Amino acid sequence: MTLRPLAQHLQVSVTVLSNHYGTRADVIAAICNAAHTEQLQLLANWRQFLLPLGRLSASTAADLSDTILEELATHARDFSLLFMEVLQASRCDAALHLASAPWLDEHMRFWAQLGMQAGMPATLTGSGWLGGYAIDELAYSISLNHLPAYRMLRRQCLRRLFSGVLSASGSDGDALLFQTLFDALAYRADEVSVIHGVDFATDWPGRAARACALTLTERGVSALTHRAIAAEAGVPHTTLSYRYSTQQDLVVAGLEYIISHLLRAVDADAQADAAPRSSGQACAADKPGLDVGRATFALAVAAARMPQLVPSAADMRRSRGVNLLKILRRISPPIPDVDMLGAQIAAIGLIGLANTLPEAQQSRLAAAYESLLAYFRA
Repeated sequence: MTLRPLAQHLQVSVTVLSNHYGTRADVIAAICNAAHTEQLQLLANWRQFLLPLGRLSASTAADLSDTILEELATHARDFSLLFMEVLQASRCDAALHLASAPWLDEHMRFWAQLGMQAGMPATLTGSGWLGGYAIDELAYSISLNHLPAYRMLRRQCLRRLFSGVLSASGSDGDALLFQTLFDALAYRADEVSVIHGVDFATDWPGRAARACALTLTERGVSALTHRAIAAEAGVPHTTLSYRYSTQQDLVVAGLEYIISHLLRAVDADAQADAAPRSSGQACAADKPGLDVGRATFALAVAAARMPQLVPSAADMRRSRGVNLLKILRRISPPIPDVDMLGAQIAAIGLIGLANTLPEAQQSRLAAAYESLLAYFRA
């Protein structure tokens, strides 16, 4: 956002806009404050509704959470989308991070309070995991809420989440429903798809894919331009455009590179472990700059304004937890009967929380992970 188009839209001069607000950063801060105030009222209304209900059962907490996410994604869609875009951009913009901090804090407090009302332990609600879960799910809700299979999957995840069970509870019906919804969110034959497990060479297409991956992770979809990626890959932008003709192609290349990297890292972890992994050990897949959680969050946010990315966002949402499941099945002490639905729930919360944390606070993820496992083992 720049001042001149905004001034033209408001039918004032840039000078008038600058005199009233100040710099571009001041204008953005004013926008964040106004949007925060608007959503504050919506969340206050829900707090007032929740207060007299007392202790929430698991089913009630799940249904309420699903309804709240639905309202944020539809009735308050513009404000929620702005929140997601600001949250993503604030990772590399200190002024924006400062301006959006009260907005983020309000969301995290709201979901922590709902979790406590549903009987979640203070260690888990205080870790920010549930707030992270709501943020990651909201990003997908904004883009995918029109898909019945997505809405059903969101509801199924919330019901399992509030029951406190990471592992399968012996319900074949749950597993069958999850698999049906998983399949329903797959790419159709006519859609551009992200292939999992592409083997990238070290020539210029491989360098370009790596540049797409790093740019997508750090700065989001909007930063993926042919000129920027061509410069990073060291090729003429015309050459790059011939191989990757659209911005969507650059997004797909970046995601495929990240997923390929992640799969190799997780498999290498498995081969390196002579003994079962303890729950506190980090995964070798968590390499700086190639963070699949940040990249897929950026994809979900971008899909709200770029409908051609919706199929990829649906695929990334249904795949949440695929690689975490491999790790959860190796940890010690083991989790009995850990399944894909449970791993997906764990991953959504951790990815969402990671996207709220500056680099200096990423260590909070480890505490959230341990609290999460204790909750699901209880």
